[in-house]
Amino acid sequence: MSESKKNDVLEAARSRLESAMSHLAQEVATARAAKITAEKLRAEKATLESRVTSLEQENLKLHEQIATLSLQDNGADADAALATMQQEKGAIEQNYALLKRQYATLQDEMEALEDRLAAQAAATAEGGDAGSGTDAALAAENAELKRAVMALKAERDGIRDELDGAIGQLETIVGDA
Repeated sequence: MSESKKNDVLEAARSRLESAMSHLAQEVATARAAKITAEKLRAEKATLESRVTSLEQENLKLHEQIATLSLQDNGADADAALATMQQEKGAIEQNYALLKRQYATLQDEMEALEDRLAAQAAATAEGGDAGSGTDAALAAENAELKRAVMALKAERDGIRDELDGAIGQLETIVGDA
């Protein structure tokens, strides 16, 4: 009978070990998916930054056109140029609206990533062995991902403020012309 009890205890321990290993594998997969998502967000952020740079260049070009128009006669050429500028302004506003939608999407993705990381950290804290090297590595990776998300948010907010200012200036200039 004591041999049977030993086997039952060993079987229960093996079952718990397999369950813990399965849980750990799921946590690792979740952390990897979060890391991949963060990398995708970084790439999208770089794309948005290049678009912002393009808009800034377009804004500079429009400022130059406005300066040229202010030095010209107020004839038919000025009216045609003003109409062209208004069309360009409309195109810039459409690009701006597109960027705002993309930023909103990016923000939603970052918030979802943060929620997933927080849930993962809570699950790891509740179910894991605090002394485990793998848990420590996951916690470090989670902290790194959280810092990356916060940096993305800060940069996104800065770019959004710059875009708002540029569009406001453009509207003022076109309205005055």
